[in-house]
Order: sequence, then structure tokens, then C-alpha cells
Amino acid sequence: MAIDISKVLSELGDDLVAQAGEPVGLDRDQSVRVAAALSRNIGGGKDLAVKATAAETGLTEEVISAMLGKLIETGKEKLIEEGPVGEAIAGAKAQAMAAIENVGGAAAKGVLGKLGGLFGRKTG
Repeated sequence: MAIDISKVLSELGDDLVAQAGEPVGLDRDQSVRVAAALSRNIGGGKDLAVKATAAETGLTEEVISAMLGKLIETGKEKLIEEGPVGEAIAGAKAQAMAAIENVGGAAAKGVLGKLGGLFGRKTG
């Protein structure tokens, strides 16, 4: 399955792009410009996109490459959180919490029954 990096970059939005740029030392404007340039240039492959974006933005290839990595990581996280995988994880988490609550309630009831039995009370 091929992933359209330019589509992922355009779906992130300026806020997430800016957050991705912070760890590599870019401000909001620089981050948005780099993401837009990468989106335009990614069709030629990673190396060409990095070189073209560096030339277009005046930043070093190292910074552009690091930013591309951060953008891909951020895009992956967003896809996981908002896509079917995220929904499946949320559903599994809800089921696990419900199971824990059910087990916890039954266990608590059993312990209280035993304690009540020690003191002559019958519970449960």
C-alpha cells in the first residue's frame, strides 16, 4: 500500500506542522513553509525532495530531513489516532476497562462476603 506523503502533509494542518517543527528548531512560519515545499517536491523521492526544499527555503538539508521525519511521525500518529486503528484501540480499551470493573466488582463482593461471614453477617 503506497502512502501519499503530500496528502498526509496537507491533512496535518498548520498547528501540527508547527509542533513537528519545534524539535528541529523551526518556528511556525518556517515549519509551514517547509511542509508545503516538501509536499510539492516529494514526488521525486525523499532525497530530491529534501534538496529541492532546502534550496527553496534556504534551510540546510539536515534540518529539512529531520523535519520530514518529524512530519511523517506526526502524520502516522494522527492516522492511528483518527483512523480505524484508533477506533479499534479505543474499543479494546473500553472493553478492557469494563472487564476490569466487572472483575473488580465481583472480587470486592466476594471479599466483603467473606469479611461479613467472619462477623456473622451474610452478604451477597
